[in-house]
Amino acid sequence: MTDSDFYTSAMTGLPSLIERWLEIGDTTPEKLGIILADTARIAHLGDPAQDPDGETLSRWASPDSRADHPPTWATRSALFLLSQMPAHPMPQTPSQCDGWAWAWIRLRQWESLDQARAALPDWLAPALETRLATAWHDHGAQRLL
Repeated sequence: MTDSDFYTSAMTGLPSLIERWLEIGDTTPEKLGIILADTARIAHLGDPAQDPDGETLSRWASPDSRADHPPTWATRSALFLLSQMPAHPMPQTPSQCDGWAWAWIRLRQWESLDQARAALPDWLAPALETRLATAWHDHGAQRLL
């Protein structure tokens, strides 16, 4: 898989993090948006200007355009929260695995790929560990947008 193919696949899979958050969250979409944004702020995963409402989360979970794609803070927060849930949500497709691996590498300032791999929850590691190396390489690559 080329760097470009991985990035495209990862961007396709990122909305699944928001989708899983909406599926598993045990409250209204509006409250899930507040939790997602507050987690980003408290855990230093981003600084959203406002809390997303339920409609925004739905658009991020199933984007029709680039404008509807979830922001990085939201996918990082969703993965942070999902990785701690007892339900053990898993990515279901190769692009979702790529997206989750891409978000995991950006979750923290890892010193090495091995450190990022070692921090994966045991139940999530089988789905992501083979894709983490590509995500790590992608993170270190320079991309002109």
